Amino acid sequence: MNKILQVLIGKYLFDNDLCSMKQIIKNNLSYFGLYAIVWLFVLIWVVTHSKLEQMLFINQHFSLWADYFFQLATQLGEGWFFVAIILVYLFISYDKALMLTASLALSSLLSSSLKLSFDTLRPLSFFADKHVNWHFVEGLQINIHLSFPSGHTTTAFAIFTLLTIFLYNKKWSLLFLLLACLAGYSRCYLFQHFPEDVLAGSVIGTFSSLLVYILINRMLANNPKEWHKRKLSSHKKT
Repeated sequence: MNKILQVLIGKYLFDNDLCSMKQIIKNNLSYFGLYAIVWLFVLIWVVTHSKLEQMLFINQHFSLWADYFFQLATQLGEGWFFVAIILVYLFISYDKALMLTASLALSSLLSSSLKLSFDTLRPLSFFADKHVNWHFVEGLQINIHLSFPSGHTTTAFAIFTLLTIFLYNKKWSLLFLLLACLAGYSRCYLFQHFPEDVLAGSVIGTFSSLLVYILINRMLANNPKEWHKRKLSSHKKT
């Protein structure tokens, strides 16, 4: 009997979470809808072209300004940027800062676990036997392994998906999607990842933030705490 109840309760919670996820996507349709279109477009391009063709196309379209720009864009996927966003949200809302922290932890765990499991070669080592005059950004260290998935892309999509959900004014959501996509593309431009790594990273980051948002909201709804609506700026000085 207990097992039956556990199964029924589990199904109830799963159905509720699924409904919550659908509602979140509906409320942020411009972000998730365009993301799905871009993702499918890139996926089709990836499966219809070899890795060499993909990287040649990206690598041959370079310029000096793009070298500088994408070195900046890739910082959007750095851990320090995520931590900076969390620190800002401590002055806005503790519960949102908690969600960001949990999303960083979950997305990093998933990304790192998959990297170690697959341990795939990055473009530099994958094409070691190809005599191609690749363009490299001067002074940039190129990694050689742990390619799949892209950790920077995972982090960027985890950040901007959650920030989009937080938004009251949804007109900024497309800007957030653009920033996440630029961070992902930068990983290929800088010759650090393949497009498939970026596709996978974007899914992991997006899913992590959706899951964290739903679970923490449910936890706070079932066990409301006085602290979760507070923020650092609300504390009175003594």
